[in-house]
Amino acid sequence: MNISQPPDLRPGSATPNASISRKLREFYDAVQEEGIPDRFLDLLERLDQAEKNAKSVQVK
Repeated sequence: MNISQPPDLRPGSATPNASISRKLREFYDAVQEEGIPDRFLDLLERLDQAEKNAKSVQVK
């Protein structure tokens, strides 16, 4: 008696979750390789400076 399994459960075949996981990993790796735009870095620096200025005003 040979019971057939659904295609996604056969040994050696990738499950839908495995495929999604692989695609997400590829996307994450591609995003991770991208540099941070200078404009964004400048904004972060300005925010840091604003926080420091706000703390120095509160301490006085």
